[in-house]
Amino acid sequence: MRKGKAARMKTERLTILVTPAQKAAIARRARSLNLSASEVVRRAVESYKRGGEDAAILSALASDLYQAARGARQAMKAAMDEVNATLNYFAAKRSPKRGAA
Repeated sequence: MRKGKAARMKTERLTILVTPAQKAAIARRARSLNLSASEVVRRAVESYKRGGEDAAILSALASDLYQAARGARQAMKAAMDEVNATLNYFAAKRSPKRGAA
């Protein structure tokens, strides 16, 4: 028997207590997926483990998004400063010069 297959064999038993409503929900889900209740619970556990990885990925993405938004705000401020400087330049060109007769 290969090592990988041995690690996947179901040889341990776990007894858990759930409410009647939870048991019914697991049974309904199992029927709808054509799986055993045990397989539904195993898949839920695997999904829960991946949730931590998903949270880490989302946190990294959120950090990247924050940095990108910060950079965009800085670029927009610089662009607005340049637009205002250009408007002031042309406004000064259009205003009458002092001392002109």
